[in-house]
Amino acid sequence: MSTILATLVLASTLYTLPQDVHWMPVTGKGVRSGATYAIVAGKVPSHPLSLQRGAIRGMCDVLFRYRFPDGYVYPWHVNNEYDIYTILKGTLIIGFAKSHAPSAERILPAGSVMQGLKTEPHYGRAVGDTVFDVYEPCRLKR
Repeated sequence: MSTILATLVLASTLYTLPQDVHWMPVTGKGVRSGATYAIVAGKVPSHPLSLQRGAIRGMCDVLFRYRFPDGYVYPWHVNNEYDIYTILKGTLIIGFAKSHAPSAERILPAGSVMQGLKTEPHYGRAVGDTVFDVYEPCRLKR
């Protein structure tokens, strides 16, 4: 491999260490304080501190990381985006009944992956301190 090619390959590798993650509060209508998120990969807006996730819709190939404290409930909503979720720590519960009926909940422990939620109304709830990634791919936008 030529030196130039090796340099190009190495230059395309990006690393994000925990101390490099910039956490911001999750905000929005009906969202209570306590949860945070970060943009850990993808094209970052020029002023990400002034934006909430909903304000940067239309971005794709972006990886968001969320932290929900134990017992945190994210309110009823629709994403309007096809997302891929990976649960890294704790348990994320996705509920599909506005009444929060346990029979309409999906329990996602650490290691779980979920795809979709583009048009399905739902809420999210954390059991234990919960960390999860949300990836918004370009190729699956419809």
